[in-house]
Formats: sequence, structure tokens, C-alpha cells
Amino acid sequence: MDGMMLPLLIAATVGLLAWSLSRVAVSLRSSPQRKIKQRLSTDGVSTAGPANLSITMEEQATVPEFLATKPYIQRLRRKLSQGFPDTTLQKFLLIMGVLALFPILLGAMFSWNLIVMLIATVVMGYSPLLVLNMQRAKRQRLVSEQLPEAMDFLSRVLRAGHSLSTGFQMMSEELPAPVATEFRRCYDQHSLGQPLEEGLREMVDRVDSTDFSFFGTAVLIQRQSGGDLSEVLSNISAMVRQRLRLAKQVRAKTAEGRFTGYIIVAFPAIMFGLCYFLNPDLYGLFFKTNTGLMMLGFAVVLQLLGLFMIKKITTLTV
Repeated sequence: MDGMMLPLLIAATVGLLAWSLSRVAVSLRSSPQRKIKQRLSTDGVSTAGPANLSITMEEQATVPEFLATKPYIQRLRRKLSQGFPDTTLQKFLLIMGVLALFPILLGAMFSWNLIVMLIATVVMGYSPLLVLNMQRAKRQRLVSEQLPEAMDFLSRVLRAGHSLSTGFQMMSEELPAPVATEFRRCYDQHSLGQPLEEGLREMVDRVDSTDFSFFGTAVLIQRQSGGDLSEVLSNISAMVRQRLRLAKQVRAKTAEGRFTGYIIVAFPAIMFGLCYFLNPDLYGLFFKTNTGLMMLGFAVVLQLLGLFMIKKITTLTV
């Protein structure tokens, strides 16, 4: 009976991988919902006509209902819309599941230690979240850097006598991504019947940036009370540029601390690799015994915790 466990585990893992990959392939096929998403979130101008598109904005049910209402699923969906707008939640969860199953399959085939298998499963399963957080931070930084030029562009468009919705359309065509993507989505939602104020609020929530909130609040107030929006946008653009300049100065001042933290974290791993290369019989015991694996895992956790604390200390919000 024990001899049957390994083939059964391998077969079950391969089956789960095949099913996950098939679901990913199905989600990549073209569909009317995919055409809607391309029109509302792509960088360029879609060639599909409004008559071929449904007005509904609801996404197809991608996760079970009992999971969709969970707070962590809602946070993940929000981060996904900020980091990878064209990726559905179902596809992202399938990618996480596939990556988490690979270490189990390899461990069953090569008889890995159970602790090593669990650590590899956790690392591979969490890696998409790490990539998502990095992409989200990069995209928000690009939006903040492009926002002053976007507000200056919109201010010039308004001074030329165009409407605000026309300004959003011109921004989506003339400005670079990702800021053009957000304004294109807001304009397309408005062209499909959604009020411009509601689309603007959704755009501000989706971007989740302090500078972008200033822009959205100014536009919403002007829509209600009136006033010279072009002058307001010019003033906010100057303020955002000053904030960005100050943030870069702060980042330059804290670069030494961040670099020191990276060295401190990398030094033990490099030294362990050198010692293992010079004396593999002695340092190989860490990989051959459960106690050694636990010590290595504990050391990695402490190193990551130290890196996290250093990053928190050297990161200042302007």
C-alpha cells in the first residue's frame, strides 16, 4: 500500500496541473467579455464599435461566492486591478495554484524532504503576490510621475474650449501608458452611458494615489460649484511636481540606509555559499538533516524580517 502512495500522488498532482493549465487556456480565449475589457482597459483605441459591445460592466463569476465576499479576496482583486488590469482574478489564482503544485510534483518525483517541499511550495505559491506588489508599486509610481504632464495637457485642452470628456479622450490618445489607460477607461465608461463623475471616482479609487486624489477632488468640486478648472489644474500640477521633487530628494538621502540593508541581508547567504563550496562535507549537513533544514529556514525568515524592518525604517512618506 505504501508503494502505491508515490504514483498516486504524482498522478493527482499531474491531473491538477493539467486541469489548471486548461482553465488558464480557456480564460485566454476571445469572448465578448474580453472585447469589453480590451475597450475599457487597453492602451490603444479599440476598433470595436459600441453596437458590438454590451453595456454591462459586471465581470463573470470567477471565484465561488463564499470566497468573493472575503476581505482578502477583495483586497487581492483591488491590487490586481492596480497592477495587472487585464488579468482576471480567476487566472491569477490559477497561476498561484499551478506554481504551488510544481514543488509537490518535483518533491514526489525526487523524494525531497517534507520540510523542503513545504518551504518550496510556500515560496512558489507566494511569488505571484510578490510580483503583483512590485508591478502595482511600479505602475502607481509611473502614474504619479506622468500626472503633472497630464494635468497640464488637460488644462491646455480646456483653455482651447474643449469639454472635459473630450479632454479625457485626447489624453488617452496623446499621453503614454499607464496614465492614458486610466483616462481611456474612464472615457469609454462615460461613452457607454456612465456619468463622468462616477467614472472619475472609480478611476481615483482604482489608481489609489494621493496625487491622483487631488486631481479627482478638484475636478469633482469644479463640476458641482463651477470655476476655472484649467487654472486649478495648473496649480495642482505645480504642487505635485514639488511633492515628487521632495520625494526624490528623500529617496536619495535614504539610499545609503537601503543599500546597507541589502548588503547586510545578502552577506550571510554569500558567506554560507562560499563556506559550502570550500567544505561541502561539513556544510552539507544542513541539507541532510531535519535540524539543519529547520535552522536554514529559521535563518531565512529572520533575514527577510530584517529586510522588511530596514525597508520600513528607510521608507518615508512625503
